[in-house]
Amino acid sequence: MNMDKKTENDIIKCSRCGLCADICPLFKVKRTENTLLRGKFLQLLGVIRGELKWSKRLKASIDYCLGCEKCKTQCPAGIEPCEIFQKIKYENLTFLEKIFYGKIFLKIKIFALKCFYRIKHPVKTMLSGKKKRVKKFNKKLIHFNGCLSKCINPDFQLPFEFFEADFKCCGIPYKNKGNLDVYRDTEAKNIQKIENTDGLIVFNCATCLSSVKSYAFSNPETKDRLVFYTELYKKMLQTHDFSSKTSDVVTFHHPCHLKSAGVELSDIEEILKNIKNITYKRLENPDECCGFGGDFFLSHPRTANDLSLKKIDDVIKSGAKIVLTACPTCLWSLKCALKARNIKDIKAYDLAEYLYSLDLDVKPNRAD
Repeated sequence: MNMDKKTENDIIKCSRCGLCADICPLFKVKRTENTLLRGKFLQLLGVIRGELKWSKRLKASIDYCLGCEKCKTQCPAGIEPCEIFQKIKYENLTFLEKIFYGKIFLKIKIFALKCFYRIKHPVKTMLSGKKKRVKKFNKKLIHFNGCLSKCINPDFQLPFEFFEADFKCCGIPYKNKGNLDVYRDTEAKNIQKIENTDGLIVFNCATCLSSVKSYAFSNPETKDRLVFYTELYKKMLQTHDFSSKTSDVVTFHHPCHLKSAGVELSDIEEILKNIKNITYKRLENPDECCGFGGDFFLSHPRTANDLSLKKIDDVIKSGAKIVLTACPTCLWSLKCALKARNIKDIKAYDLAEYLYSLDLDVKPNRAD
């Protein structure tokens, strides 16, 4: 097995304290050491010491990960688990895997997912088709629209004036599979486009924002221009009133990557609590992973389903009739769980779609 010295040292740094057990979604479901970061590192430590060999079973153990990065926040040694796993996969990537986890197959996978999603969950938009007034900001806005967002929720809109930019995929599908050559090429092209323009780069996908924020920008201040669209809505709260046509009880599932990107639940709640005619209910475990991280639900459907049902049970307990989220795979997870439970009186929507459906009125005595 190939492994660079830094990766070896990072693995050895693990004290096996078990703090990751308190926060790992997979361990909470499976309760086995093999699902825990500590267990994975013990196996890799065996490889470093020559006691174990790289095998399909060990690779499967490393792959059994949601990539939620929750263990990273708990680790007292400051270890970056996802980065370690990605490097190990890269060093041991086969020729066929390089092709299968490359650009062409990603496009095929996205197209297949789009078809499958439309069959299972026909798109039911909240939007009336009525053109809304476009809000202009004093800064140039450029939209980074993720490939999976286009696939799952193609009809969503934001009431802001955007400049066009042909960004590539954020690269996370390549990175998670260990195809770092393609990822680095994608990263370099996106960096060039971002650094060669001014204004704010606005994201509508939590995973895309988290991924791009990890880029190696030549100017660290560039990251300050990467924002989630909710920041624009927060600014609109100063001059506009948001109101719903119907009286709704609403809750929000906080995606793992939205948190890792620095967008806190309180940022979302600031908006939801200021919408007239709705009642916001916080979930008991709003940050608990829904189980559909990346394509985990394709390779481990049973585990993903268990976590998804657990999340929707939390939604039911809240009493909400609308559950919102800000990640395409999280939205898929919520819809799957609602369908599995045969629940028809609770609807799942993308937060951007829901906010766009609201009525916007200029506050009295405030200029637009």
